[in-house]
Amino acid sequence: MQSAQPLASELSPGAPDLHPELESLLAYWFVKRAARTMPARSEMPPGEWERWHRNLALFGVIQYGALRVYECRMASPALAARLGGDVTGLSLDEMDADVRTSLRVNFESAWEKRAPVLGRTRMMVGAEAVTYSDLILPLSDNGRSADLILLGSYPVV
Repeated sequence: MQSAQPLASELSPGAPDLHPELESLLAYWFVKRAARTMPARSEMPPGEWERWHRNLALFGVIQYGALRVYECRMASPALAARLGGDVTGLSLDEMDADVRTSLRVNFESAWEKRAPVLGRTRMMVGAEAVTYSDLILPLSDNGRSADLILLGSYPVV
């Protein structure tokens, strides 16, 4: 069972159902964005991600005409259960169907709206049903289109 809540225009720190760690990540994204639509990856040094690094994955956006492919460039080992294993180097299309389904709609929404998207996914991890709170953040080096998607994901307790 998956549910997506694209809240792009309304999503801001303090949004309902936003995990506290994701709320701080969203606030960080807004600071880095400043007056632009999206921040650039180069403005977000990895050392500043220390607070969230165990719950992050970074996806490159590869455009082939109208088709977009999301390729995992980095995923923390702690997200292996959420993403179906070590997915570094894999495209979203190569991941498990439930992972692909739960993330694609939110990745597409973040890319199209050039804004943060909040998702909530309930999925089986082994024999246990786990609900995840996801924050999808677009990043842009050219300021016009997202070339990276930063995923923050935390289990809801």
